[in-house]
Amino acid sequence: MQGCCGRELAIFIVVYLFISDTTGHDMEYRINEELPSNYIIGNIVDDLKFLERNYSINVDRENIRFNILSQGNPLAVYFNINDRTGSFSTNGTIDRESLSHCKFSNICEIKLDVSAQSTIGTFFEIIKVKVIVLDINDNTPYFVKSKTNLEISESSIPNSSLSVEGAVDLDSGNNTIQTYLLKPAGSPFLLSYDNSLIGSSALKLILNRTLDREKVGFYDLVIEAVDGGNPQKTGSLSVHIDVTDVNDNKPTFSQLTYNITIEENVEANSVILNMSASDKDLGKNGQVMYRLSPYQSDDIKQMFSINETHGNLSLIKPLTYYSGEVLKVIIEASDNADQPLISQATVYVKVLDSTNSPPIININLLSNAPKARIAESASVGAAVAHVGVTDEDTGRNGHVTCSLSNPNFRLDKLDVNEYKVVVNVELDREKVDEYEINVTCVDSGIPPLSSTSTFRVTVMDMNDHSPTFLKTTYYAELYENNEIGVEVLRVSALDFDIGINAEIEYSLSQTGRFPFGIDPTFGIIFANFVTDRENTSEINFKVVATDKGNPRKSSTANVAITILDVNDNKPRFTDPLFTFTIPENQPSGLFVGQLTAKDNDLGNNGTFDFIASTDNEPNLPFLISKSGTIVSTKALDRETHPHGINFKVVVVDKGTPTSLSSTGYVTVFLSDENDNYPEIIFPNAENKTIAFLFDLPINSIIGKVEAKDRDYDNNAKLVYSFAATTISFISIDQDSGEMKLNRPLTSDFVNRYPISVMVEDQGVPKLSSNVSLTIIVLSHQILAPVAPRTPNDDNYLMIAVIIACVTVVAAGSIILIIFLIRRNDMQKQALEKNNNGIVISRNPHSPSDCKEQYDAIDHAGKNGRGEKRVSFSMDEEKKYDTLEMERHLYQKNPPKQEVDRILDTIMPPQNPRVAQVKAVPSPSSYNTQPHSQLGKLQLHQNIINMHSNQPHGDNDSETSIESNTSDSGRGGSESDIHSSGGLSQCQELDLLKQLYPHVNKQEHLRLKQCSNKVVNLGDIRPKFRDNRKDIPVENDHRKYADRRVNEYGDYVDIRDIPYSAYRPKRFTHFNSMSDILDGSMMTNEDDDDLSTTTSGSYTVDDIDDSSLHPECVV
Repeated sequence: MQGCCGRELAIFIVVYLFISDTTGHDMEYRINEELPSNYIIGNIVDDLKFLERNYSINVDRENIRFNILSQGNPLAVYFNINDRTGSFSTNGTIDRESLSHCKFSNICEIKLDVSAQSTIGTFFEIIKVKVIVLDINDNTPYFVKSKTNLEISESSIPNSSLSVEGAVDLDSGNNTIQTYLLKPAGSPFLLSYDNSLIGSSALKLILNRTLDREKVGFYDLVIEAVDGGNPQKTGSLSVHIDVTDVNDNKPTFSQLTYNITIEENVEANSVILNMSASDKDLGKNGQVMYRLSPYQSDDIKQMFSINETHGNLSLIKPLTYYSGEVLKVIIEASDNADQPLISQATVYVKVLDSTNSPPIININLLSNAPKARIAESASVGAAVAHVGVTDEDTGRNGHVTCSLSNPNFRLDKLDVNEYKVVVNVELDREKVDEYEINVTCVDSGIPPLSSTSTFRVTVMDMNDHSPTFLKTTYYAELYENNEIGVEVLRVSALDFDIGINAEIEYSLSQTGRFPFGIDPTFGIIFANFVTDRENTSEINFKVVATDKGNPRKSSTANVAITILDVNDNKPRFTDPLFTFTIPENQPSGLFVGQLTAKDNDLGNNGTFDFIASTDNEPNLPFLISKSGTIVSTKALDRETHPHGINFKVVVVDKGTPTSLSSTGYVTVFLSDENDNYPEIIFPNAENKTIAFLFDLPINSIIGKVEAKDRDYDNNAKLVYSFAATTISFISIDQDSGEMKLNRPLTSDFVNRYPISVMVEDQGVPKLSSNVSLTIIVLSHQILAPVAPRTPNDDNYLMIAVIIACVTVVAAGSIILIIFLIRRNDMQKQALEKNNNGIVISRNPHSPSDCKEQYDAIDHAGKNGRGEKRVSFSMDEEKKYDTLEMERHLYQKNPPKQEVDRILDTIMPPQNPRVAQVKAVPSPSSYNTQPHSQLGKLQLHQNIINMHSNQPHGDNDSETSIESNTSDSGRGGSESDIHSSGGLSQCQELDLLKQLYPHVNKQEHLRLKQCSNKVVNLGDIRPKFRDNRKDIPVENDHRKYADRRVNEYGDYVDIRDIPYSAYRPKRFTHFNSMSDILDGSMMTNEDDDDLSTTTSGSYTVDDIDDSSLHPECVV
């Protein structure tokens, strides 16, 4: 342990304890880095004087536990604390440079939180501990690279610098780099550096004198980095500096002047001298190149040449003509630098004269140019060049003749040994633009010597050719809907001329309304508009090529542009609505029609298919093929589709990339076939009777046959006629079906006339329907009572006796009925008293005007008698004919069964047959006596007396009795007549209405409301009064059509309602008379018109089996 402490003292490890303000409970320690693990830094209890500070709260050291709060503090792992003693120590070696926040930092702090907590009590305190880690010199300076290579030009001036990356020392303070050293000394470089704050430096090598590469080509230096630690540590960097060359030396010939001698007959290409030069520079700066100096005569250049690399001087041609002369040749040597340096040497060549010379030809070009020029339009004989010939020889050796090798030119002699070269033929530059002319001159020596000189003649162009297009017609394709400015095609023309005469400009002609454009230089044609193939499928115009000669010449070519199709048009139906007509009732597969459409596009874009629209109703009875053919899929009935069949169709093209479509409409009408028989509405099985009075005026309409036909046009045009037998006094209008009286009738025509009516259409074939109709001619005597006639024989006496008997029997029956009714009434009254103890009496608050409406049976004061009258108004179960009743009344001794049957007629059994009558006129005159059953029998007696001589009707005839002699042809069917003795119930109502005047609608409603205040339900059964109460008459033989009306106007069966529900009136047996006349026996609607009386013929509508009572319209 002592050895350890000595080592720590030896390496100067100092722990400095600093206690801050004790009130803050903070503590600071300073330690060196690289301390060993478990090194005691200090004691929190002692250093902080923890117990003394907490003396006031009696903190017991034995109970205090210390702990480093390491959560969230990664640096806490470097330290430990004894939880009991508070001894604070290291937990491992701390390398200051490895801590990220301390690297290259002068201050390295580690902050800790130490908790002090008592195991007894609530004492708890946080102690802030700061540990400052001090740096030691444990890192050697180092360079990123151990060696680096640099270059510097030998032309660099002093104070030029080279940058070098400095060294790095991870230590801080004095332990980091303090200085740099440059070795060896004496180099032309100095070292300059600047230390940074993060342990690195910026180094510069500064040149302190000029360099000469040719003397020293490189330098090897060492840079050392020295820190401030003790002992010091260093790092080194080897630097190699190359001195780059500068072209500062020019080539040097081995000698500046050369003298050589050669004979004149030395052959061409012979090397006559080897020259050499050297350059001290390197690379291309020291690479020597040789050449003839450009600053000397052309003759020298034409006679000599030198190899640029090796410096070999040679002859280009023999020096025959220079014998005896000394030729001066200047040779240059240069290096290959960007800015080369040049040196010169002079060669003197002496030519020895050893042989005779050939003629010497001198050609002078008249164009003052290296080549002779002549216009292609030059005339024959135009001069091109002048030729002069010299020969130093004498005699025949000096006599020279010359000639040309090109037949297009010739030599014209001007003087001795002097010629001119002229044009011999017309020239065409476009065929030959340049000629090579050889002039050969030969002397007359033995052997003859000759010389040849060559020159070239250039034929100058004249604008004698127009531009020529490569094609006479250019074809191009362009998709429609193009972008503006799109390139369409490129045209090209040639001009055999040259120069400006061959420069071509392009333009367009005859483009019309199409704004095409063209590049004048390159001939690119482009569209300045959007094309539409459907409007224009092909566009033709001309393109013009014009040269720039003088005069300008041009030519044209045709341009044909085909506009290609794009699917930009929907297929459209030729008709927005197709209308077809087919016969009805045809089997499936019938051709209906052909759809047609048009698509302005081409190819697949203009090809289309027809389909049915998905918007159509399901089960469309047509099939549409792709070609547009429509066929039926089933038989069709025109009457089912009177307005035709409408549906949608779609036409879809096959274009790409997207198909287009449009919708059309089709209406298929069905032509009519005569497949429906006329349907006769009237007459019909339930209503086939027309009755009218015999005294109607001529041309009176007695009735009308109504029919319809579901077919169309002539197939539905109906013609009315009588089938088989006809009635002579009745005619029928074949168009309207109206039946008219065509002549006056007498009472002799009173009878029943069965007839068959035929309704026929006008189709092909014609179809007809027949129906039976009964015409009944009536007389007024059936309805109007007449005074009794005095019988002329015993028959009338017998009839009177029969009538009297019948009357007595009827009166007795009536009296018996009244007695039974009154007895029944008394029994019910007694029963009611026993059940309720209440006797229903007349409402004293009923208004007097309500009482006046109930007068079927009362103490009538109008006729001066206090008798009771009973009136019966029943529905009938079966139909009775007036003529039938007359026939029975004509019998002399009517049996009792007939009397009962007549009473049944007056009072029909239950569940009567109900019919609805359009109109029945009011009677002209009736007996005004009360309409009782006895009165009806008296009327029958009068009828018997009146019709004793008239024919009897058919037992099952269907008649409608006319009740007003002034009306013109009112008819009625059997449904109109409800026989009650000699009178129908409607006639009985007419009599009652005369006894009880009619009230208007508003008064009727008011009186009905008054009545309903007294009686909730109406009972029309016959009643008798007992003890001031109305007792209904119950008769087992005759089942009355009992109907009671509730407050809503609905009819209820009396058998379904308890008797206690009734509240009968005091003085009446009926509901109000207006209810009886206008409600109970007319209609079940309160709003019916009560005053309708119409002149004409009337028919009976279909019997309504759902009704419970007959309805008579008065």
